[in-house]
Amino acid sequence: MILEALLQMSEMLALIAGAIALLEGVLFWVFTGARRRHHLGVSVLLGLLLGGIYLLWQPADQPLGMVEMVSSPLLGVMFVVLTTKLFHRVQRKWVFPILMLAPALVCMAIVVVYPFLYELKLSFVNLNMYSMHRYITGGDLKFVGLENFIKVFTTSPLQSVTFFELLGRTLLWTVINLIFHVSIGLGLALLLSRKIKGRGIYRTFLIVPWAMPAVVAILIWRGEFHPQFGFVNMILSLFQIPAQSWWSDPFAVFLSCIVVNVWLGVPFMMIVFLGGLQNISPSYYEAAAIDGASKWTQFKEITLPLLKPTVVPSVTLGTIWTFNNVNVIYLMTGQNGGTEAADILISALFKSAFTYNRYSYSAAFAVVIFLILLVLAAGWLKISKGSQDAA
Repeated sequence: MILEALLQMSEMLALIAGAIALLEGVLFWVFTGARRRHHLGVSVLLGLLLGGIYLLWQPADQPLGMVEMVSSPLLGVMFVVLTTKLFHRVQRKWVFPILMLAPALVCMAIVVVYPFLYELKLSFVNLNMYSMHRYITGGDLKFVGLENFIKVFTTSPLQSVTFFELLGRTLLWTVINLIFHVSIGLGLALLLSRKIKGRGIYRTFLIVPWAMPAVVAILIWRGEFHPQFGFVNMILSLFQIPAQSWWSDPFAVFLSCIVVNVWLGVPFMMIVFLGGLQNISPSYYEAAAIDGASKWTQFKEITLPLLKPTVVPSVTLGTIWTFNNVNVIYLMTGQNGGTEAADILISALFKSAFTYNRYSYSAAFAVVIFLILLVLAAGWLKISKGSQDAA
């Protein structure tokens, strides 16, 4: 079994290496000034080769239709010819960067672009646990158009929670976590940027939550929120506060997930802000102190504007990671479905795909989440003017 897996992995690596070598050879041939009259003929041959590789790569037990057998070589020819014509217009100074970036682009196309296009394809068909066997044995899937996208907004991805309830909870989850990530991270960075005794030790301990594997940390926290034996309820009892049902009460389970995610996310923001603070020249603060500016004025007029190039991308990344953070919700609420009281969009997507086996519905759900996140990220960059330098 292990030997077979290694052989399959070797075949995949050999295929990727061959594709990269072929691409580099074509680009080198185009850029080295080969005779133009040979370009069309060689491009056609390369396109036919590309289409042939695609046909040979299909499973042997999966019948190929006439349309696919004819269209694959034609699409390969069109792709290579158009690419060749496009590269003819590239200036010589861009030749070396393109040759160096080509392997990475091939890998990105295989790892990112192809799965995304395949997911987009699944969102328009009816793949589920009943049609899975027919599909993997060479059968076709029924095209349903926008039916899956309509179901995303009109039916529950779980059992009782609607899409819009999940959306509101996700936005609340993201905003609350970002507020604590940024505020606590910036506060710790300001403290650790000063010359205090044992600063290196403090930095090391504060990085531990980020360095620890997230799954391990979340499961440890889940034990600490145990309703009967957890450390959190023990601490509450010392202050005469009643024990909380952290695993069943809707508000308590959502609050516990926020606490864990804040604990996990603060170190990243602290490190980013600490790096930004170290790039601010002390001469600005010295000049402001001479002019009689208070600490708050220095923070507002010097620190915040000069930290903007650091804050904007870190908040953008934090928004994406928090919005798509399935680990905390899924592990804290019980791995086998669990309560729906703390579910957000991404955890509902995960459960609808791997607990309820609604694959095409989940593909459409993922596309909707991607579009929402794209709009939020673009809006944040527009409002914050992240592409502009600090004044």
